[in-house]
Amino acid sequence: MANSGETIDNKPTSKKTASRGHRRNAKKSLTLIQTIEVLSIKVDVTHVYVVLTIRLSFDTGTLIIISNTHFRSSQLIFVSITTTILAHSINNDAHQLSLQSLLESASAAVTSHTLLSNFDEDQVSLTFPFASSSHITSPSNSSSSFPTDELRSQTGGYHPRDEVDDYPQASDSDSDLRSPKRLRLEEITEIQPAMRINQGENGVGGSTNGVSLNSSNGDSQNATNGQALTDSRMQRTRQQELVRLMVQAMQDMGYSQSAATLEQESGFPLESSAVAKFRDGVLKGDWALVESLFPTLELDHNKDVVVVRFLIRQQKYLELLEARQIKKALIVLRNELTPLDFNLERLHSLSSFMMCSNAEDLRRRAEWDGAKGTSRQKLLVEIQKYISPSIMVREHRLETLLEQATTLQRISCLYHNTNEYISLYSDHVCDRSQFPSVTTHIFRQHTDEVWYVAFSNNGRFLASASKDKTAIIWSLETWNLVHVLRDHMDCVSFLSWSPDDSKILTCGQDNVLKLWSVESGECLNTIKKHEEPVTACAWLPDGKRFISGSQDKNTYLWNLDGTIVHKWSGARIADLAINKEGTRMVAICHDNKLHIYDLETRKEEAIMDENAKLTSICLSSDCKYALLNLSTKEIHLWDIDERRIVRKYFGQKQGRFVIRSCFGGIDQGFIVSGSEDSKIYVWHREHADLIETLSGHKGSVNSVNWSPIDPYMFASAGDDKTIRIWGPPSSADHNGKMKTP
Repeated sequence: MANSGETIDNKPTSKKTASRGHRRNAKKSLTLIQTIEVLSIKVDVTHVYVVLTIRLSFDTGTLIIISNTHFRSSQLIFVSITTTILAHSINNDAHQLSLQSLLESASAAVTSHTLLSNFDEDQVSLTFPFASSSHITSPSNSSSSFPTDELRSQTGGYHPRDEVDDYPQASDSDSDLRSPKRLRLEEITEIQPAMRINQGENGVGGSTNGVSLNSSNGDSQNATNGQALTDSRMQRTRQQELVRLMVQAMQDMGYSQSAATLEQESGFPLESSAVAKFRDGVLKGDWALVESLFPTLELDHNKDVVVVRFLIRQQKYLELLEARQIKKALIVLRNELTPLDFNLERLHSLSSFMMCSNAEDLRRRAEWDGAKGTSRQKLLVEIQKYISPSIMVREHRLETLLEQATTLQRISCLYHNTNEYISLYSDHVCDRSQFPSVTTHIFRQHTDEVWYVAFSNNGRFLASASKDKTAIIWSLETWNLVHVLRDHMDCVSFLSWSPDDSKILTCGQDNVLKLWSVESGECLNTIKKHEEPVTACAWLPDGKRFISGSQDKNTYLWNLDGTIVHKWSGARIADLAINKEGTRMVAICHDNKLHIYDLETRKEEAIMDENAKLTSICLSSDCKYALLNLSTKEIHLWDIDERRIVRKYFGQKQGRFVIRSCFGGIDQGFIVSGSEDSKIYVWHREHADLIETLSGHKGSVNSVNWSPIDPYMFASAGDDKTIRIWGPPSSADHNGKMKTP
């Protein structure tokens, strides 16, 4: 056994010399590393010394590397990579890669964030932290792991097993293990400068995972700046990605000559010539060329290959049908599409298109705009989903990144409330001066508590419902009272504007539902069907039907003339809302449940449980989210489709009364709620941060509503018999003094 200070060159050379002779005669060039797999791991836990046997799979064969290396306890070594890592052209005389070079390159390739696509941690299938206290078991070390005959046939008779005796064995002493014995990188050609690893005289890299082994003494270790090399490589990768995205953006904007100049000057083409031909072939409908270029796409899975082939051949088939080349289309269907054995349901649909009488009928039935439409461009976009973005950059990628950046700034801006263009020249920040934080007007005509307030859909009017048995319509153009609706016999608790704002529904404690003309203030219809207070009502988008909910466990769908279209029974309704399409009703009940009804089938679609009494519901403008007030001083934001709570908002005081909240601001980025402590609470919708607590009312604030057309205005109604209009400080009259009609 060798002494402690002995280097690899002091070992007997007979077997090594013979094996190197084989390597000189090897003519097979290994060109593409596809996977790295650890065959065995031997660890000396005392010295944190690792002996690795690694198998590299190339596109032309397999290579085994045995190496021994010291590692710091805080470092990670990636021992299995599931994606293509390096593209090195190997000299015929060198069939062994420096393990350190390989691992550093692999680590950088997998862990560095890329501009071309989102980072996916699943790219790394296995990692091991090497620490002095760890015990690592070898995955496998059987003789079958060495593809002896196959590898010898590809490397002129050479096999790494011929040199196993030259490397550390399990029986080696501590001094033997500390000796830096490993395969040296003899020569690597056509490697980018940022990917090169400098070699020491003894074959040990100048940076060995952050640890330098002195060639004159196997026991000494000096820290080097291995991180600087990694940073340099990452910087070059980022530079290459940025240049490619700039080239793409220039081409998108029509600056083709400038894009070509940038490609030439930087040496970074947007795409390889093969990929460019593939793209051009798809857009021109040259399907033979497209399929011949499949190997250049480097699709990861066989299933992806089948999917992409199916998409291409489907387009080819449809274009032949469109051109009325029925026989050729039939050949494609039978000989090219059917053998793929993919998506049989779609295959049956494609077969049925044979019966189309003409091209127009085909385009209509296939929902496809033809060869001269956008179908080829759409096909290319669909194909790109299965191709690595490093091979074929996604469409408009730089524009997408910029949009993501501005979106992030907008979301991060707590007071964002503007639809103005966000410049790329500086970071975006909205200040509080444009937020509706002061009272600009007060309406005082009600003689008792105001329980509900709502803007008209066109934003020109405001309506309020009160305990004083009336509802009032206000003009927001003149700030004057328009009509007082006086026909109710008890408190008016709720109202709803028709889609065209020509009518308004009111309901309340007298168990009746009333329909009013907004123009004249006249009561058009009184509906007396409910046996207990009517708690909520809402219009369908056609303006000819509406729904009312009550504590009597009955919910009715009505025509304008008061005839019943449908009846749901069993739930004591506290509040309800209808989506803009009129296809879904969402209702909250006194049993702490959220009910969803399909208005087309008239059947209950889902029931979701809450943990406390629910007092109100408000749908977002896109009708995908529902805002629920709970008596436990919480507001919950529900995703209706996914049927889960996505945000919770805390701070307002609620327990005894019905308190209502709403969405507000540009893109409905705020959540606003009344409170029993006389204040109004405002949260940032995305972050759930409480950003404002507004004072002004002298009693419980029962209802708030944000203008549908003015992002700088909302209204509130309270027990102090008033309705307040809120706006930015700059909108207050006479240096901050409010207007009182």
